[in-house]
Amino acid sequence: MEVSTLSAVPKSIAMMFAKPSASSPGAPARTDQSMGSGLSKKIDFSHVTPRQLEAYINERIFSNTIEPDDVTGIMNQLGATQMDDAPDVPFNLRAQLNGCRQYSEQTGSPLAAWYAHLGKQLDIMQAQSVHLSVVA
Repeated sequence: MEVSTLSAVPKSIAMMFAKPSASSPGAPARTDQSMGSGLSKKIDFSHVTPRQLEAYINERIFSNTIEPDDVTGIMNQLGATQMDDAPDVPFNLRAQLNGCRQYSEQTGSPLAAWYAHLGKQLDIMQAQSVHLSVVA
């Protein structure tokens, strides 16, 4: 008999949270560099803050353009207290994933392919986030 893991979670917790609007109290004001529905904010994964990464990933989740496993793999690259202690200090997510991939390759772990996949996903997401302006 198969039982969904969601059946053990109360519906109030398992429900997806509503996407915050820019006009909701406590929501940060959107600027021209904010991500709208088109994910037009340029992001550089080699120099990204935990807060920027979280906002970008949340936009991808709400627009249903990222796989849950990819979210987990990317967000797990944040240190245990990094979001609390240094939410606006940039770190090199790309280098961290490459380091995990290299270590997995050296140890013969099958996770090397997973980290290579995440690196390719970063390339795709970064390319999709580039916003070209015709105003010079």
